[in-house]
Amino acid sequence: MQITTTTTTRTLRPGSRAPRIIGSLLLLVGIGLLLGSGFAIWSEVKFRRIAVETDGRVVDMLRSSSRDRDGRSSVTYKPVFVFRLPEGKEIRVEGGVSSNPPCCRVGDVVRVRYDPARPDHAQMTGFMESWFVATLLGGMGLVFTLIAGVALRISGKAGAVALPGTAPAVGGNMMTFAVPLVGLRREGAGHATQWILQARWQDPRSGVPRLFESPPLPFDPVPQMRQMTAVNIQFDPGDPNSPYAMDLSFLQAPGDDPDATIAVGPVRRG
Repeated sequence: MQITTTTTTRTLRPGSRAPRIIGSLLLLVGIGLLLGSGFAIWSEVKFRRIAVETDGRVVDMLRSSSRDRDGRSSVTYKPVFVFRLPEGKEIRVEGGVSSNPPCCRVGDVVRVRYDPARPDHAQMTGFMESWFVATLLGGMGLVFTLIAGVALRISGKAGAVALPGTAPAVGGNMMTFAVPLVGLRREGAGHATQWILQARWQDPRSGVPRLFESPPLPFDPVPQMRQMTAVNIQFDPGDPNSPYAMDLSFLQAPGDDPDATIAVGPVRRG
């Protein structure tokens, strides 16, 4: 006695959890970088509200060198500038950003922005001093977040793989997916015991899970499913309440008549 449905049988193994783990880690890094960028922007805006501008002069270029893991060296230059307060006191400050090529030369006159309450808290005007850090962190955060979104989208699709070439059985946007098996529920006792297969699918767009259950089976299907991790189910992935049909044609029910068949019955609703 065989249980059949109208769909074809093809079992696919669900994907690895690695994309979800990697995506979650990248998302945390991306969010952290974006928060750092936001803090840098907030700090710059706050500083500008209290800062005073004046002219300054570059008096030195600090040279620093470093080597990468391949042994190649690189050199950057950081400006040192001075400016005078209204009472005539001279303040000497190192720039906050090193670059190559250098941003300026010794002797150049530059505009300086400083905090009147803390004159040593000063910076040269311009993009590099004002917005470079915020732009760098924001750009890196955006890249990490986009990569994380792709990885999480892949992980969401890994749990249920659409089978090409399967025609919808009940109009609409019905499609066939290999949905991971998650459990087996028993009802009744003794000779009246029935078994119900359970499979869970997660919408890769909304993340909302959906539980599918088979029609009650008069026998234990586990011995015939030891190598299986998923079962084919036909449903509309865009409608969480769409009807669905679970393909159980791989099961062979025990009985005296091996040629007899039992139809699963009408399409079930989620």
